[in-house]
Amino acid sequence: MQRIFAADIGGTNARFALFTGHEGSLGLDTVVWEKSADLRTAEDLLQIMQRQLQTPLAEGDMLVIALAGPTHGLRGKLTNGPLQVDLGGVGQRYGLSCCLLINDFTAQAFAALTPRGAGAKVVRGRALPDTESTQTKAVFGAGTGLGAASLVCCGGEAGFRHWLAVPSEAGHAPFAFVGAEEHAYQGFLARDLGCDMPTAENVLCGEGLSLLHYYLSGQFYYPAMVGEQVLSHDTPTLHWYARFLGRFCRQWILNTLSRGGLWIAGGIVAKNPQCVEHPAFLQELAAGGDVGGIVHATPILLTTDANSGLWGAARAGLEHLRGQTLAASAKG
Repeated sequence: MQRIFAADIGGTNARFALFTGHEGSLGLDTVVWEKSADLRTAEDLLQIMQRQLQTPLAEGDMLVIALAGPTHGLRGKLTNGPLQVDLGGVGQRYGLSCCLLINDFTAQAFAALTPRGAGAKVVRGRALPDTESTQTKAVFGAGTGLGAASLVCCGGEAGFRHWLAVPSEAGHAPFAFVGAEEHAYQGFLARDLGCDMPTAENVLCGEGLSLLHYYLSGQFYYPAMVGEQVLSHDTPTLHWYARFLGRFCRQWILNTLSRGGLWIAGGIVAKNPQCVEHPAFLQELAAGGDVGGIVHATPILLTTDANSGLWGAARAGLEHLRGQTLAASAKG
């Protein structure tokens, strides 16, 4: 039996949980949410984590922090907030034997292996992904920014295979516009943003959603209001956005060969599921080439559980602990 402390830190919310791991499965013991605006250092984060979970970190086998920002080793920075994390020496100070710092979409990728991944809402394809499948899985989500990652099986015995999360900067790749109407919008977007090649993040994230609605209607709404006022019923903005979303999904499936499933995590789509229910989304998925029928065969799911990142962080912790055990066995 292993106890894993997990944190999922975003620009607005900081989520903390305590999990129990046993023979490759996870159980959630406690979960609490706090605002992340006042977090500045790793000490702030860990102190509030202990206090809110009412459990000393020394009682855990593993600490995993998923951070919405760039990470390198045990250091990272929250993109939309003042928090800077340095976990060097934390284990000794808090009595922890093992610490792990990962990007939030690495956690979302690992969440596909948990009950939250299996229980995600099916957008298209079979009702449930095959949990025993070793096929590559992928995830992305568009909110303030666009995150994307994939999960590749690297072997191991049945029941607990070894998985490797592959990070990505797919959100910063140029978006593929098609046809005269879309190229006219591309020109507008490029002028407004002051860039030559708008990216997928420019198109699919909150700012891009506001600009898309302004271009099509002449009305400017902040992203949250676009969701409430415009995406809630069939409008040109919903039609265009659903088409753009379907195109990115098709490209990401082909880029990652994610036959094991594509999970759309959180952000705009979780709050506005009609974006993936609109006919334009499915039509765009079916457009263009589909080598070997990969796109058609890949199930697409929508993660609506806001705690999925915590589950993914804990699953990453299990993976890390399992790797340590196997390495120790090999040396012995």
